[in-house]
Amino acid sequence: MIRMQAVVEVTGRDVVALSGRMSREEFDAALAAIADYGADDDAVFGPELLRALVEKKMIIAAGGVRVSDTATGARIEPGCCFGLENWRDWTGLLDGEVPWLGHSPTPGAEFTRGVVRLWPDEEHRYGPACEIPAEDLRGHLEGVRQDLAGFLGLVREWAPYGLGERLAAAFDEHFHVSAPL
Repeated sequence: MIRMQAVVEVTGRDVVALSGRMSREEFDAALAAIADYGADDDAVFGPELLRALVEKKMIIAAGGVRVSDTATGARIEPGCCFGLENWRDWTGLLDGEVPWLGHSPTPGAEFTRGVVRLWPDEEHRYGPACEIPAEDLRGHLEGVRQDLAGFLGLVREWAPYGLGERLAAAFDEHFHVSAPL
């Protein structure tokens, strides 16, 4: 079974999947990671950091889209420099285009007979891959969008300091959640 998820890197390479089904602990870790990314090294998570986040011209977050296949055990993690703000680049696959998906590792993709085949690392195409029937791809990407919309709902409800609506609006704008695929 193929699973596509929007994820945020919270510590090192540990990630949290974003959705409306997150625990409070997962939500707090994700919100702190998004707020801390690109902030001054001496910044402390709190109202000032979140207010500054709302005012940013561009919100970026380490993470992106993770694809896993429970049948093969293959897992494609977001590459470096391809953040959550770029998740919609995956829609290029709908038009038969292979988007750049980051590096270190560099996820790879190819089209063969109505299937999109994804590898964790373009340079190492041996081993298990995730294979997604092209006709199912839009549904998987819509699932990612719906999970992100659920996360925005939690932002509205759980964000501290009365910033829920403003943060949700900023995340929606910068992570391109509400627009249809």
